[in-house]
Amino acid sequence: MTDERSKIPVSMMKSGSGVGLENEMPPLRVSGFICLALGVLSGLSIIAKSMLLIPLAAFLFGFFALRKSGGPRPVGTRVACIGMVFAAAFGSCGYTVAWMKSVTLSGQAERFAQNYMQLIALGHDEHALQLQQEPRNRLSTDMDLADYYTSSATIAEQLVQFKTDAVNRELKRRGVDAKWDLSRPTYVYYQFGFDHAEIIWSDPTNETALKIQMFMDYRIDRAGQGQWQMTTVQPWRSRFVAESVL
Repeated sequence: MTDERSKIPVSMMKSGSGVGLENEMPPLRVSGFICLALGVLSGLSIIAKSMLLIPLAAFLFGFFALRKSGGPRPVGTRVACIGMVFAAAFGSCGYTVAWMKSVTLSGQAERFAQNYMQLIALGHDEHALQLQQEPRNRLSTDMDLADYYTSSATIAEQLVQFKTDAVNRELKRRGVDAKWDLSRPTYVYYQFGFDHAEIIWSDPTNETALKIQMFMDYRIDRAGQGQWQMTTVQPWRSRFVAESVL
């Protein structure tokens, strides 16, 4: 004979055990919410190239939040997916904008450098010398630059030094029709609040000939337009220190 009272606790224990498993609390993934926050902040990558680190960080937190779990689906995985979508969208836009800006500036810098070399080859040293000035400080194109560069001994000395420079003498010797090739792709970078460019020209007909290294700054003129300024022109010198250190 079976005691009915002995069956009740057993059934209740089984029922209670099932309810406990069904109501198990899912774990919380804080990294998912961090991923969402970083995904939204990834919009800053459109402004500056250095901000592309934000969407990369969002993906790292997102993958960490989506790691496998043996129990119920953790809280925060859904927002992690949303954050990764934001990071992918803003990150790709930021990279595209930075790439297009670099291509545009490098093309402008190359044309500016070519015009600069042609002015020297033609003997228009006064005009080339003006391109070394900041755009807002350049003299008017209607002004007689020949008279200006003979107006004082100090100003005349600047022109004499410019004409006797080794690179300028080489440009004049080779003439206007000389062909110059890029020794390597134009390097455009952002530093100290300005965009800069480095160009190295070489003679395609003579590998041992003089290589010309140019550094330029991208400045804003009085009309609010961006223009390049030639800051340094020198024979190419190999660096003894890595660019990352400089």
